[in-house]
Amino acid sequence: MASTTDFFGNGDAISLMTGSKAEVRDELKNKLAEKNMVFSDELIAWFVLSRKTADAALESMLQYKKWVTMLDFENITWSMLEHEFRREYVTAPVNPFSQAKDGSFCLFLNSKKYKPQRAGIRMLVAAQWVMVHIFLAKSRTWEKGVSSFSLANHFSLKNFYPSIQKAAMDSMQSVLPVRVKANYVVDAPMVFNIMWKVASLWVSEKMANRLRVVGFSDLPEYIDKSAYPSYLKGDLDESAIFEDWLAHLKEFYEATLQPIWTEMVKDEEKSVPDMDHWHPNDKVSKKREKGKERKEREEGEKLINHVFLV
Repeated sequence: MASTTDFFGNGDAISLMTGSKAEVRDELKNKLAEKNMVFSDELIAWFVLSRKTADAALESMLQYKKWVTMLDFENITWSMLEHEFRREYVTAPVNPFSQAKDGSFCLFLNSKKYKPQRAGIRMLVAAQWVMVHIFLAKSRTWEKGVSSFSLANHFSLKNFYPSIQKAAMDSMQSVLPVRVKANYVVDAPMVFNIMWKVASLWVSEKMANRLRVVGFSDLPEYIDKSAYPSYLKGDLDESAIFEDWLAHLKEFYEATLQPIWTEMVKDEEKSVPDMDHWHPNDKVSKKREKGKERKEREEGEKLINHVFLV
């Protein structure tokens, strides 16, 4: 049985708790103790390294536990996650890790494969969490942060679901113990400007400043061509590493992440109100999802109209 004090990874973050960081860690531990909350020293270290103050780290850790409860990983089997990963919308090589020239870990997103209406918020965010945590646990350069490279030429208002994009962005900028180094948007269509005007309503100023709209020819300035996939006109054969990548994710999720997250919130009341409409075999959920799609579209149109009327 896992416990909330088990390690996710190799414990390297703990060795960096020196000087001022150690002081922030100790202050954070006292604040957690006041709330009767127990986290592993490693997870505490990750939050200290990714946040500037004990108060900021505490707020993110409170949100982290809330999201673990809401996502309810105890009832997310590997087969559910695998179903999501096999859409191949997002990949993140782990053996070896793909790194940008600034040392950051890389996530690659293919807008051609992005079909949010076939999944839903819960599974998309759960998949995001697994990928970020395997990076934190296994990479030796995690302190350099994460960079995303998104093929954007298939982005359209048809697949723009504000609540899904907002959940994924909130998770990265406010909840997960990771530094976002840069978000590269590659070959963006004109409609991206409209989508960004909407998305920028909920993106922090710091995150907005890390957005880079680039062309295919610009990528070698930021990352070696051998490290990014062919759909971004790189030399990495993603099909050759895909099954190995899935095997790493499966082992890490079933042996480490799921047990620790389940134990972390075992005494919490579980509720998954708006994040549980994804199941493909649930007719009720399908009907509910169709209604949700219409509502999302209407909300998106209202937001877009608001942006251009203001």
